Amino acid sequence: MEENWKDYYHKGLAAFLTVAMCILFFFLIFRFDQIRTYAKMIMKILRPFAFGAVIAYLLSPLCNHFERYLAKAAKLEKRPEEAAGRLKRLFAGVSIFASLFLFCFVIYVLVAMVVSQVFSSVRMLVEAMPEYILKATIWLEDLVKEDTFMINYVEQYSEQILYGMQDFARTQLLPNINDIISGGSISLLTFLMTAKDLVIGLIVAVYFMNSRRLFACQAKMLVHAFFPPREHLKEDQMQPADWILKEADIINDYLGGFIKGKLLDSLIIGLICMVFTSLVNMPYAVLVSVVIGVTNIIPFFGPFIGAIPTAALILMVSPVKCIYFIIFILVLQQFDGNILGPKILGNTTHLSSFWVLFAILLFGGLFGIVGMVIGVPVFAFFYQLVREWVLGRLKKQRLKKEKKEAAEKAFL
Repeated sequence: MEENWKDYYHKGLAAFLTVAMCILFFFLIFRFDQIRTYAKMIMKILRPFAFGAVIAYLLSPLCNHFERYLAKAAKLEKRPEEAAGRLKRLFAGVSIFASLFLFCFVIYVLVAMVVSQVFSSVRMLVEAMPEYILKATIWLEDLVKEDTFMINYVEQYSEQILYGMQDFARTQLLPNINDIISGGSISLLTFLMTAKDLVIGLIVAVYFMNSRRLFACQAKMLVHAFFPPREHLKEDQMQPADWILKEADIINDYLGGFIKGKLLDSLIIGLICMVFTSLVNMPYAVLVSVVIGVTNIIPFFGPFIGAIPTAALILMVSPVKCIYFIIFILVLQQFDGNILGPKILGNTTHLSSFWVLFAILLFGGLFGIVGMVIGVPVFAFFYQLVREWVLGRLKKQRLKKEKKEAAEKAFL
């Protein structure tokens, strides 16, 4: 009787899941816009938790370091168990506070040092833009001054551009000024909402960091509950739960190590660029350094994305300094790619240049800038899964030693 009940239960569950998947597939195909709208609404509600989770994830190694340092300084292993437990809880709270305080202090220092300088550089750029246009016009006129046809052509289209700008201001800009003000108000409101979510995210990060070990333990218990041990496994086979936890550790090493190392690497690159541009009195030194440091977070394309617009800015002021800047960026990127980057990141992804480029283009196209940042470690994880599967299949086929070594080298 019990066997029949279990059989009916499994058949009913399979039928229910089949119908549910069919309904879900129907909505994904024919109600995709509605599903995307609801997904955006849910993501907007959960955005503070996402901010808190990211902050806690980035600060957890620092918090663990503080806890180990305090425990070592207080010699907890030599104290009674009850006293050691109280001190351990105290040290956990102190470590969380110290990590968040250091995080907020660094953000404040960066904002105080950089934002004012960036605004100053942007203001200088806006004020100098008419002069740059005048210089470009004079240069163009000198270039074609001996050609009467060309100079008339340039003057004709210069007047057309001027009249076009005036017509645009009269017919488009002024009538739509209310919409522009409304758009600015919406942007300000969006900024305030993001700031509010960040503040709430800091509070959420405290709870995440305080319960990080509990959450990790609960996750392991859930994995073992959903994937119970199997009997009659071979000696070289792992239990499903153990395999899932092992792969979770691998993706954590890939993703966490890559992002944290890349942030530190980009900060150092930005500081080096700021020192150089300040020493040689480069125009827009702080703005250029911020752009170079931020875009350096993006692998492969980052240096080019940051160097092109900043070199154009410097070119408007001094072509000679622009050449010096381009040479410096080339040297800096060689230093970062061959010395600093491998020293900080190590060979964490085990991907060739082709797969790095493929991952950036694929995830960048799907998820934008965030995809370009996390695409390499995430793709490296899936590459690792394929590598393990291929090597496992080859091992079952009992290939010769030479073929096994060749296959392993192909997936390094």
